[in-house]
Amino acid sequence: LEVAPKYPEVRFQHAAGLWSADKHPMNVGSYFGDIGMGQYLNGIAAGQASRTWKIGFVAAKPIPQVLLNINSFLLGARQVDPEITCQVIFTGEWSLAVKEAEATNALADAGCDVITCHVDGPKVVMETAAGRDCFVCGYHADQSPLAPAKYLTGAEWNWATPYTELVKAAMTGQPMPNFIRGGLSEGYIKTSPYGPALSAEAKAAVDAVKTQMLAGGYIIFKGPLVDNQGQTVIESGVALKQTDDSLEQMDWLVEGVAG
Repeated sequence: LEVAPKYPEVRFQHAAGLWSADKHPMNVGSYFGDIGMGQYLNGIAAGQASRTWKIGFVAAKPIPQVLLNINSFLLGARQVDPEITCQVIFTGEWSLAVKEAEATNALADAGCDVITCHVDGPKVVMETAAGRDCFVCGYHADQSPLAPAKYLTGAEWNWATPYTELVKAAMTGQPMPNFIRGGLSEGYIKTSPYGPALSAEAKAAVDAVKTQMLAGGYIIFKGPLVDNQGQTVIESGVALKQTDDSLEQMDWLVEGVAG
């Protein structure tokens, strides 16, 4: 935002972040994938695999995108059973292996038997959780080689899609795309292959929702929905599509999330 006005002929693109024509330079843009859809599918897999009805989430910082992923994870699990709860631990840092290991062990000690995360590098969480005999759901990329026996599935970015679109737009002189988003159907995100720990019944349950998402229009956040403080955050009859900007301003955790 500071440098772009000095170089008006250069296109600046940033992963995530909102953009407004009345506030930001016209040669700056925001692109992102609706990765919450992947975490929702992770949640369905977690709900199918859990036997304690407690799932865990290791998170870096409580910013909107992280909160969106946590909430999506639990809402997916609660599609399987509405009594499932999610314990979240914030490490305070995007990459801090010691705290990530401590958080994962604390979740396992608390009875969480499926764990996922939103940190820069999921390696420590995946290996620590599997070492504690917990199932894992990946994030960012396919982590199945790190925990082959305990890996259920994962939410992955597919950056090749938006990068190709952005470069082609620049090469052909198309207008600067200032705000682009995409999910499963647009190819901005994808899911990891299922691991051997996921039952055939569980795979079918995840596939059923994934098929609806690929068809477009699947709604994760709809009312009535309350947060973990008992306040109504989405009124009855309201359905927020994945493209709704308010989801990228989320400042609450859904009922059933502790932490």
